[in-house]
Amino acid sequence: MKKFTLILVLFFTLQQSFSYTWESYGPEGIKVSNLYHFESDYGSALMCTDSGMYLNTNSWMPLWEYFNYPVKDAQLLNNDTLLVIANEGSYSDGIYSFDLQTYEYTNIDFWFRPNFIKYYETEGVFYVGFETGLVKSEDGLNWTEVPYFAGYNCFDMEFFNEHIVINVTAALTHFHLSDDSGTNWFEGTNNPGWITDMAFNWQGELYGIFPDNSWSSGLWYSNDYGDNWNVEFYSVYMTSLDFHNENKVFVGWHSPAKDYEGIALYDIPNQTFTYLNEGLPNTNINKIVFLPLIGGQIVYCCTDSGVYYSDNYAVGINENLTGNKISIFPNPVTESTTIKITLHEPGSIDDAILVYNNRGVKVDEIKFENNSSNEFEIKWNKGNLPTGVYYLLIKTEKEKLTEKFVIL
Repeated sequence: MKKFTLILVLFFTLQQSFSYTWESYGPEGIKVSNLYHFESDYGSALMCTDSGMYLNTNSWMPLWEYFNYPVKDAQLLNNDTLLVIANEGSYSDGIYSFDLQTYEYTNIDFWFRPNFIKYYETEGVFYVGFETGLVKSEDGLNWTEVPYFAGYNCFDMEFFNEHIVINVTAALTHFHLSDDSGTNWFEGTNNPGWITDMAFNWQGELYGIFPDNSWSSGLWYSNDYGDNWNVEFYSVYMTSLDFHNENKVFVGWHSPAKDYEGIALYDIPNQTFTYLNEGLPNTNINKIVFLPLIGGQIVYCCTDSGVYYSDNYAVGINENLTGNKISIFPNPVTESTTIKITLHEPGSIDDAILVYNNRGVKVDEIKFENNSSNEFEIKWNKGNLPTGVYYLLIKTEKEKLTEKFVIL
């Protein structure tokens, strides 16, 4: 049932001026459709393939174990258990628990052709979308159907605060929305049709891909939480996206399409592409996963021959050209800390510092007086925030400043 593959991964690569490198992450020669990192241990991960899953539970010397379970997506239930979905188009399709200590794989509920499993942190609810509906659970073990979606093929789902967006296929109205955390639902007003791989940026702008090869294929966006959509650019064979920040998004293609191929970092305001294909062993991209909280920002590409990562792709794409910075002391934080903002020159900045947890959810907003000076010093108390990794975000006229910190 299990195979053991020892993979040594060099996490700290030598950065050279105006260059970047791609490293192999896990077994090679396999077609990987999805990559999931555990919240409790950012070095642990699960790779999804058509034939089975590869699991790594060792942060520093990854030991990848193969299990003959066709897992499509996963979410962490607790420190010892993963919730996974199997989608083979057979009687075994459904929701399973996977014990990370005993490796026991147990069926929880059978649902045909599940497409995704998501965790809505705002309400503490798990969702699974499948070919004929949507189910939810507060404990991950007891699941109930959401009546509104009976008969709908729920293909993708995203959240932003109290807003929920669900994309369905085989329906005239492809988007169904909620503005009250799932209590009430309504149909979207104007949409391009089938959208995959949706993602919100930190400002609440929603982006998604119209896949395949048609006149409407390309990158689309919505400024009203999925109610109305506009095209950003047209391109066929797109497969995946993930936000780098509110102004830049990684986009990927599975096959070359005119001038588009592999993976690129797309600058939304300037409508420009920075391609990152040099040195990437396989440019047939199935999924892009960006982790801004690990090792200084790492982008992963799930391809037809394995997963590859780069942690120095931004060399030569310097986003902090102004000399502005934000610092935290003490860090780690036990009760309170001091946040210092230093500007190269006086300028307009937001009068609030946003605090995000390691899932990208805003958990606090620190107000301070903007007196248009070069330096700001703010005292902050962690309150009831639990132990974990967090990020501060503050915006200036030209850039955003981020700083990682830990609460003990």
